[in-house]
Amino acid sequence: MFDKSLKEREELLQIIGSSFNKTFDNVVNSVSESVKKGNHLYFAGNGGSAAEAQHMSAEYLATLNHNNFRKGIKALALTTDTSFLTAWTNDFGYDDVFSRQLETFAEEGDIFFAYSTSGNSKNILRAIEVAKSLDVFVVGFTGNSGGLMKEICNECFIIPSQKTTLIQEVHTILGHELCSNIEKRIFFND
Repeated sequence: MFDKSLKEREELLQIIGSSFNKTFDNVVNSVSESVKKGNHLYFAGNGGSAAEAQHMSAEYLATLNHNNFRKGIKALALTTDTSFLTAWTNDFGYDDVFSRQLETFAEEGDIFFAYSTSGNSKNILRAIEVAKSLDVFVVGFTGNSGGLMKEICNECFIIPSQKTTLIQEVHTILGHELCSNIEKRIFFND
């Protein structure tokens, strides 16, 4: 049974192949330049994607490569302030919970990493719209056919699967590889 699951993951990665190379390089370049200028990185998602947003934010703020200690990168997951999250959603609903934070904190040149396995989460779509209005570069992580996100992100990684678990697993792989390459570009001149 487990070997069948591994085979399914292997097949998905083979389907993706090198199709993300251009998007990957564009994101590494854009994020590296933003970080060098002192800009901030913001991350948001729902459910497992919220956990992924927090996970990736931590990788940038801390360090991915523990053998090469580096300066922290200004990164914030918009899913972690429980007092704000519960106050806002109680009073105003969930659709603007991330866009409210972006309109308050984000500035031109920042980066927003938006996670939605369907590509259609209302609160993520609204956050993307606000980010774009502020000239924040938006990197989307989605699945299925990309949903509405594929049309409005600056760059978007669309995992060609309808299985949430597989989509999220590939998001993690992409997130680690992006962070690793960005660290090398900024701090280790690789």
